Amino acid sequence: MIKVIGLLTRKQGLSHKEFSDYWHDVHAPLGDRIVPAEAKSARYVQNHAVLKGGGAAPYDAVAELWFADHAAMQRWIDWYNSDAGKPLRDDEHNFMDVSKRVVIVTDERVMRDNL
Repeated sequence: MIKVIGLLTRKQGLSHKEFSDYWHDVHAPLGDRIVPAEAKSARYVQNHAVLKGGGAAPYDAVAELWFADHAAMQRWIDWYNSDAGKPLRDDEHNFMDVSKRVVIVTDERVMRDNL
């Protein structure tokens, strides 16, 4: 299982809540509508930072996209970088600072799963 992890920071001028609401309520549904079935990840999870006591987290969120293998991930990358993926890429500028985004491609190795 290949997992792509993205560490996301909100766009300057947005509150953490505005960032979270936009990512969840606008950006994710856009992706659901325009990403073709053959390019969709097997699983997509949004992790929104919990701000306690007024402190700031180093990132506002962590995105996780699961792919069955490298070929499945490559189909998503090819779509994302194509003209068809441009609306999703453009929308990212509405809520995140893409210059601060960190993306890590991992080989997920589950050590314990008691869910």
